[in-house]
Amino acid sequence: MKYSIVMPVYKRSKIIRRCIESIENQILKPIEVIIVDNNSEIIETNKLKELIKETIKRKILEIHYIKSPKNSGAIARNLGAYRSRGDIVAFLDSDVILDKNYYSILLKYFKEKKDLIAIQGVDRALIEAQLKHKKSSFFSKIIYYFEQFFENSLLLDRKFAYVSPSLTVAHPPLDEEFEISSQWISTCAGLFKRNLFEKYSFPNEFITYSNNEYLMFSYNLYLNKMGEMIYTNKAKYRDIQTNSGRISRIALMYQIQVYDLYILLRIFKINPLSILIFIKSRIGHLIYNICSIYIRGNFSVRNFFHAIFSIIYPLINFSSICKGDLSFYERDFYSS
Repeated sequence: MKYSIVMPVYKRSKIIRRCIESIENQILKPIEVIIVDNNSEIIETNKLKELIKETIKRKILEIHYIKSPKNSGAIARNLGAYRSRGDIVAFLDSDVILDKNYYSILLKYFKEKKDLIAIQGVDRALIEAQLKHKKSSFFSKIIYYFEQFFENSLLLDRKFAYVSPSLTVAHPPLDEEFEISSQWISTCAGLFKRNLFEKYSFPNEFITYSNNEYLMFSYNLYLNKMGEMIYTNKAKYRDIQTNSGRISRIALMYQIQVYDLYILLRIFKINPLSILIFIKSRIGHLIYNICSIYIRGNFSVRNFFHAIFSIIYPLINFSSICKGDLSFYERDFYSS
């Protein structure tokens, strides 16, 4: 079964080299790697083009370059998926390092399970974080369970991977063997059947980081019963989580609140329970934002204002969000 890799890139000219090397080392290589350039700065674009030239010279991978009209992870993934030639579209973040058997393991599932539409492996960094939590101090455990409560009870150690109205996703025990049905598949290193993109797409309204665009896309597939989705730890990768290419903390706070409300209104039944879960999670976000200010020592009226106002911001723009118009966020944070 042939597969194409689609990789959006924004200010990752350093770390992307390691990502591409991990693709070159795959036991089963893709028929193509489609790199979608989200850079607005010509210097970053030139660095990326130079890296692509170096990769092409090695004659291991077939590389295609697309320049996105806008810095948007969602738009970049749509462009790449439409351009792809493989039976499977493998989305890959540019700061991810793959185990050499990552794709060879996951592609076998598509051959064995005819109704499978999407699959993902597990992040080694996430496994390590869960193991670290189990060995953490009593105080750290209290903080952890406090956070989990506000995200809608305990989202780890679940028997299947579901999506909560809090816009969080559940994981099984990551340090054990698992292969479970899932309501969501991450675009960090997830694989999807290409024919899905004849009907479905990522939200073009989302810009820059495009927070939770994978959740809206894959949960829609689940709701419409398009087929089976699997989450397994038989294939592994590592998300480096570099600071390169990230948007500012303040812009991200506002983006999370706007996009989460947008998604909630479109993929969940709006009833008292879902509203309660969502509101509880926003209280959790508020507490987290305020605590982060104390932990980082960023004491200022401005930071406290944004921590509070970012929760209120989507309510002020509620009418626009209901209409699907998110241009107000782009105007407020990215207009020159």
